Amino acid sequence: MRSQSILIFFLLLFVLPGKSQDPQFTQFYAAPQYLNPAYTGLTAEHRFVANYRNQWPGIRKTYQTMMAAYDYNISDVSSGIGVFAMQDKAGIAGLTHTQAGLSYAYRFTVKKLSEIRAGISVSYNMKSIGFNKLVFNDQLVTGSAVSLDANGYQQRNFVDINAGVLYNSKSYWLGAVAKHVNRPNVSLIGQQQSLPLFIGVHGGYRYIIEARGNSKTALKKYVAASFNYKHELKYDQFDVGLYYFHMPLNIGLWYRGIPFKNYNPYVNNECLAVLIGFEIPQRNLRVGYSYDLTISSLQINNSQGAHEISLVYEYAKKAKYKAKKVLVTCPKF
Repeated sequence: MRSQSILIFFLLLFVLPGKSQDPQFTQFYAAPQYLNPAYTGLTAEHRFVANYRNQWPGIRKTYQTMMAAYDYNISDVSSGIGVFAMQDKAGIAGLTHTQAGLSYAYRFTVKKLSEIRAGISVSYNMKSIGFNKLVFNDQLVTGSAVSLDANGYQQRNFVDINAGVLYNSKSYWLGAVAKHVNRPNVSLIGQQQSLPLFIGVHGGYRYIIEARGNSKTALKKYVAASFNYKHELKYDQFDVGLYYFHMPLNIGLWYRGIPFKNYNPYVNNECLAVLIGFEIPQRNLRVGYSYDLTISSLQINNSQGAHEISLVYEYAKKAKYKAKKVLVTCPKF
């Protein structure tokens, strides 16, 4: 069974490149700049974010993703600015994608507690792979330490541009994002392989049970439903779930897949995810942990699921906080 799981992994990695080009997070709202640059600055003042994902640890050297980000709400000019860095590693040969970028968003006020935001991000990217960790047929025949197949290898550096929009209010939100709009070349062997356009749509509804403050914006208890749809080339992914928040605890259950759509011979039925989040208001800190239970043909015994941790720290000076025009709250995980 283990050999079958390894075979399936490499099929996913190489035969279905449209699904493996972009790292993903189960706690996508806890990586706001990566989800959609329109979320940049959607906070009281300062926000620091760290994310770590270990996908399929039961299969040797699969996906590990790390991200760190900072953004700031410049409320005086209805703007948000941010910086981020991310690294994603996959496979025995260490296929590595590292990026660092800048984000900007502008806010248009619609009503007292609703807004439209538009954002853009630009990142510098580096892709590389360790060919010296692989053994090719010509090496087995000739005994050479270096394969001829590796001679055409070159690290790929490129600029990537993403853009997004978001409608946000106290009770519901809806956003859309387009990634790789400049279609950069990502080939590692000197050929032309443009990164396909990525389209995402995400949103949700929040039923507030208890809120405090003059404008009832300090949410203490609510239930929410949200979704995240992604499309790249002919491949689709759909995350949908529910979570319950009762200060300081957040509990969620998610499903990932589109069961009525098959990629022959694979069924688009990936995982169930459980989330536990904890908020420490005195420290302005949120901690989230999620576990993906694999329900695809890869099977949980082989993949051992996926683990993900997020840390979000927000800071605002009290005097400034009162003066800030903080219209709505951002989804948490």
